[in-house]
Amino acid sequence: MLDIFKKVPLFAEFNDDEINAIIALATTHNIHKNNVIVQEGDDGNSMFILLQGSVKISFYAPDGREVILSLLETGAFFGEMSLLDKQPRSATVTTLEPSKIAQIRRSDFERLLLKNPTLSIKLLAEVVSRLRRTSIILERISTMDVPHRLYSYLQDYCGRFGKETAQGMRIKLPTHQLIADQLSTSRETISRAVSALKKEGIITAATGREVYVDIDAIEDLLFAIQ
Repeated sequence: MLDIFKKVPLFAEFNDDEINAIIALATTHNIHKNNVIVQEGDDGNSMFILLQGSVKISFYAPDGREVILSLLETGAFFGEMSLLDKQPRSATVTTLEPSKIAQIRRSDFERLLLKNPTLSIKLLAEVVSRLRRTSIILERISTMDVPHRLYSYLQDYCGRFGKETAQGMRIKLPTHQLIADQLSTSRETISRAVSALKKEGIITAATGREVYVDIDAIEDLLFAIQ
């Protein structure tokens, strides 16, 4: 367990004794795919660390449409906002694959923040970063056509999760439906836009579900006149 927690960016500057103290406070759970961990509107009394797997953060619009705000991978955390402001959960968190999470209760979480100023600063930095990404999502939807929303999304997603190689940025992209739900469009529209990028050689196959993305070409398209 220590090795897993040491890979969590939030605890990167902690020594083994400090991490073991955190592990002692945490309860771990194995969650099946497509299970809800946090439900929008529920009381929030815990934060969670994603030790393995991936999740989506979403809410439902008045018309019943799911809007995905973010996708999180191993090492990320969520559920902290309700602990900080003591308000109901602001979004729903659902597993995208079998996942393992660590749960830390509010009282323990607050003691951690008081004892570790560095943890508080890193937590705040990540919260601000997510708010910025949410602002970018809203800007994409309100000002860009679908192809440019996709270019901006690919630029951001590859920057967060991609691995730079000689062939381009190597990445396992979300499904077309997940991308569409984040960009407020249809799966068919995203499929056509991705197919166009593949025809132009900007997205090329790697292995399995992974692809290479020519980020320079994506940025040229993004900043071209719409």
